[in-house]
Amino acid sequence: MKKHTEISMAFLLLLGIAIFTVADDVSQKRVEATIRFLADDLLEGRGTPSRGLDISALYLVNELREAGWDPANEGSYLQTYALRTFSPQDTKYTISINGIQLESDEYIFAPFAVDPIRAPLEYDLVFAGHGIFAPEKEADDFKGIDLKGKAVVSLRGAPWELIPHVIFSYDRVVGKMVHVTVRHGTLLVYVSHEFDSSSSAEVNFLRSYSQMPQAYMPEFEGNPTCGLCPVLILTHTAFDKVLGRETGGTYEEWQGRLPKQKFKAQDLKTSLKIDIETKTEENKASNVVAMFRGSDSSLRDEWIVLTAHYDHLGAKEVPADQDGIWNGADDNASGTAAVLEIARLLKEGPPPRRSVLVVFTSGEELGLLGSAFYARHPLVPMDQVIANINVDMVGRSQGAVYALATGSEELFTQAAVIGEKKKITVKPDPFPTWRLIYFVDSYHFARFDIPFVEFFTDFHPDYHQPTDEIRHIRFAELGKIMEVMFDLTNFYAQGGNKPKFQRPEWFLTTK
Repeated sequence: MKKHTEISMAFLLLLGIAIFTVADDVSQKRVEATIRFLADDLLEGRGTPSRGLDISALYLVNELREAGWDPANEGSYLQTYALRTFSPQDTKYTISINGIQLESDEYIFAPFAVDPIRAPLEYDLVFAGHGIFAPEKEADDFKGIDLKGKAVVSLRGAPWELIPHVIFSYDRVVGKMVHVTVRHGTLLVYVSHEFDSSSSAEVNFLRSYSQMPQAYMPEFEGNPTCGLCPVLILTHTAFDKVLGRETGGTYEEWQGRLPKQKFKAQDLKTSLKIDIETKTEENKASNVVAMFRGSDSSLRDEWIVLTAHYDHLGAKEVPADQDGIWNGADDNASGTAAVLEIARLLKEGPPPRRSVLVVFTSGEELGLLGSAFYARHPLVPMDQVIANINVDMVGRSQGAVYALATGSEELFTQAAVIGEKKKITVKPDPFPTWRLIYFVDSYHFARFDIPFVEFFTDFHPDYHQPTDEIRHIRFAELGKIMEVMFDLTNFYAQGGNKPKFQRPEWFLTTK
């Protein structure tokens, strides 16, 4: 009897592979059709919240329903959450440090996770020098300082030479924001002499985000949902004017001192106040959720969770000769289409032994809002999730795909083995110092010590630009990547050994 069962299972697995091979052309056409729909101008960039996003959700719901997947949220395919939104372009800020009001050309304020209703925002200030936390460099400028209710002042730079044109590394502005956010849940005051430089990637990033529509989940009461905190970027001359005396040196003097001395963070006898005048709106957005229950009574209470965000940056009014729609064909219509097709193929093949949950998240571009809400209201127990497979930007491959699997070498190795069989190279995280886990939906699984892998095909000049359009998608390569993701999902769904998660030393989060 046992021998017969093993033969039957082997036959079913082979059948599943055959189904994928036979359906390859059909799959590619379905994937292309989905991307073309989601990235069409009529959906106006799928901003969170928006009518285009709601139409996208309706499309995904009905595709999952047609494929035979069950609703995962008490009979519904939607998991809806409340949002409070505002437009920074229609907002007035009044910002003062040490009682001195800053001029509008002395700062940029990016209000990540800020609820304007809570204004004025008031903080005592702590000076953290360069403000770096990097255990691999034995650097911790926050050691021994209590940051509760305080904001951190950090200067551009590090005790070593910076890599040009990088913003995400632990020694650049975003990396400094990460530690301030996830460890201390506060605000960063970042000072740079590149404030007026059009070539500064850091300044351009913050200036761009300072003008984007903002969304806040009142339920989270100021708690961060990703690695980005509110950030106030100052000119170095503004620092000299309002904080030079309090810190004991000008910006230039500190840049000369910091590499030569052992720095100790210090409380400043001064404060920051931010008044916000704006109009807010109450809105809603939804995750799309569906499940496929496993067939094995001993494994069906274990889950593989497939995720992809289906939102993008939306649209804005521009002159008639300009493109004001962020179509997001690669980011992330490509990943959404791939996960949807994997869901279809799982239904067409042998039934999985473990259960599978699909979560299409919204609000990812505004700070992982949908996945944060899911993690607070999980539809299956987090301790029964054995792996999260996330897909974000897989449409621009040149014959390879990255598989970010921070803390789970087994997941990466399994994906790489499958990639070799499918004749597509699966590469490890190319940017380990960027801490990208803090900026993708897998973050809200990894912080529960759930192994994850994220597939993506690298950044490109069209990233977060209106030029991220369907004409750039490489469908043949995307088809090969999808085969890798399908086989990886199927491997664990059919009973592959649970992968392990080893939390990195720098990954300081709570559940």
